[in-house]
Amino acid sequence: MINGKVIKAIIPARMTSNRLPGKVLMSLAGKPNLQRMIERVKASKLLDGIVIAITTNPQDDCLVDFCLANNVECFRGSENNVLERLINAAKDTNTDVIVEATSDCPLIWHEHIDCLIDLHMESYPEHDLTTNILTRTFPRGFDLRIVNIEVLEKSLKEIDNQRDLEHALTWLYLNPEGRKRYKVQSWEAQGVQRRPELSLTLDTESDSELLSWIFSFESQGYNLQLNPEQVIGLIDTYPGQYEKVSRVQRKDYFAELEEAYKTKDAMEQAVLNGSPTKKAKPVGILNNTKGAKKQDEPKKRTRTKKV
Repeated sequence: MINGKVIKAIIPARMTSNRLPGKVLMSLAGKPNLQRMIERVKASKLLDGIVIAITTNPQDDCLVDFCLANNVECFRGSENNVLERLINAAKDTNTDVIVEATSDCPLIWHEHIDCLIDLHMESYPEHDLTTNILTRTFPRGFDLRIVNIEVLEKSLKEIDNQRDLEHALTWLYLNPEGRKRYKVQSWEAQGVQRRPELSLTLDTESDSELLSWIFSFESQGYNLQLNPEQVIGLIDTYPGQYEKVSRVQRKDYFAELEEAYKTKDAMEQAVLNGSPTKKAKPVGILNNTKGAKKQDEPKKRTRTKKV
């Protein structure tokens, strides 16, 4: 607890993933993916707890059993409205500040969590959301977002489409309207960890093979828990292990969402201008993104801290 605020990691999880069904409990070098993730998150010195936000789909009953067996808090809520599930999970567990990490990131690192919590609480409640993915600098798989519950409750009333309810937090920093209303600060990687081209998430069978290979070094006594520098070092030392993953064609969901927002924004602007064919200029995610259009939001609202 910091400044009287309860801070917990909330991890949305379901067994019915479209890309890789059952990946939440998929074995990675002898341990379920979710167990790997929980062990790494638990190492945080600043978190007050971990909550697994499970859906009410009967196929997810096994996740409740897993949480009970591992003494981890869990909450069940809407399958398609992830934003509402996060909010209700926070309320049910008396959480004021949510550290959100998706269940396809088993390599998530506890020191990243603590650095982001420090950054977010340092200026609380000046910033509504703090994240390390506003600008992609870390490898995919170390993604974290910290948000105040009041912000999520407010955004739930403002969002009017299923896509944003399902993606939960992206509306706050990808949608032009969200960017105008909320203050977001970014934390960027530096040095060895600045490898945005790497993907270390669990989305395909090839990912499973790579992650199992990485975690096998822990069981060999390489280290109790591999830190990001060691993970990147392994990939650089044995590049052939990463080749199969790098060849997989992936959807960039954040890019797709931003493009969808641009299109919607352009259409609305065209109507305001009285010309159905006139298009608005593309809008970048960040005010300081190279080549992006400046927003109405004051530049001081986006704060960047490097690691």
